[in-house]
Amino acid sequence: MSGEVGTFYNRHTDVYDAALGGNIHVGYWADEADDSTMRVATDRLTDLVAERVAPAEGQHLIDVGCGHGSTAARIVADHAVRITGVSVSDYQVELANSRRQSPDQPGRATFRLADAMELPFPDESFDGAYAIESLMHMKDKEAALGHIARVLRPGGRLVIAEHHLDGELDLPDVARMADAYAFFKLSLTDDLYRRLLREAGLKVVDHTDITENVRRSYDSMTRAWRDAASREADSEAAREWETAADLGEWFFGAVPQLRYGLLTAVRP
Repeated sequence: MSGEVGTFYNRHTDVYDAALGGNIHVGYWADEADDSTMRVATDRLTDLVAERVAPAEGQHLIDVGCGHGSTAARIVADHAVRITGVSVSDYQVELANSRRQSPDQPGRATFRLADAMELPFPDESFDGAYAIESLMHMKDKEAALGHIARVLRPGGRLVIAEHHLDGELDLPDVARMADAYAFFKLSLTDDLYRRLLREAGLKVVDHTDITENVRRSYDSMTRAWRDAASREADSEAAREWETAADLGEWFFGAVPQLRYGLLTAVRP
């Protein structure tokens, strides 16, 4: 595991958890009249992903970039499946494995330290896969998608919930993004994802743009970054959080190319 990447996740997991109602991904609201809490909205996104994976009893799924295990925990509470979650953060894996699992729930989840760009599983090990806001942090998406496709059994689904760009940014925007999000690869266009999935041997069967449904999450995230800055005793770390908040407000509010989608692909 890269120490740099591990440090990134260790420093940000708790902040995102507090901002996003116990999850570390965005929420989904049906419309402007929907007054759901952040926790309800982020759980709803988990449910949308699970619905697209379509887990059947007895299946084995892989959670690619499992975070602290909240997504897998919700799925196994409702579905009689096994989930193996992987993360490059030992901190996140420890948190995920510390979650109490009721003996009465239908499914089970386990978590291990592993890099999605080098998945340590045999071919055709899993019946389905999902990746929620994790691929954007991976430097070699081609390798990650290739490994995911390799470990899927024929007929297995991969569901990606992710930010992407609808068109390229101009040079000043690229420079600002590079400063704000060191792990955010700017070539996350929808066309790129589709090409990489095809090259990995997966067939795209659905892409649903839900940008407007998740947008409410962004204000909560930037507020959390400012709160983190105000609590930070280290002045350099406080400046990093403030910079992230400033550039996050610009990126989430003023870059129309930013989109969020649910993409489903199948291994033939």
